[in-house]
Amino acid sequence: MSVKPVTDAMWPAILTLQEEAYAEVAPESLEVLQSKWQRSPDSCFVYQDGEQLAGYLLAHSWSGESPPSLFKPLPQKAGCDYLFLHDLVISQRAAGNGVGSVMTDHLIKTASMLGYGKIRLVSVQDSSIFWQKMGFIPMDTTVCASYGAGAQFMQRDILV
Repeated sequence: MSVKPVTDAMWPAILTLQEEAYAEVAPESLEVLQSKWQRSPDSCFVYQDGEQLAGYLLAHSWSGESPPSLFKPLPQKAGCDYLFLHDLVISQRAAGNGVGSVMTDHLIKTASMLGYGKIRLVSVQDSSIFWQKMGFIPMDTTVCASYGAGAQFMQRDILV
């Protein structure tokens, strides 16, 4: 089991994991997900268990006080004030085995190496407790309804 960079060959498995994971939010298209990876390939990776993907994480540079819109490719030009964790998905068979924590820790180290001072995300599907355990704190920022009921904008500062 190991964390590896996303490659072109992994996208069918990533799309399958995404469809399995989300009940409250519709899956995003391949084009939308790949726009995150194309913007910031060094902060997008998978957790591989043998030949199977056990999870994926997509994070990209972003700026501004609002998270990016769902279901739309990233704009060509955007600032890079912080790293936005767009998606962390763990397969049902790997859930509860610490894969999410391993991938988040890897992202935090990567963000520090890349010079980011903070990571932001939108917590969905009642995941805010996990994110708080990982050091993220809620922000007083309203998020678009497309993120689902109870979505919470969160931030973690990074020691650079």
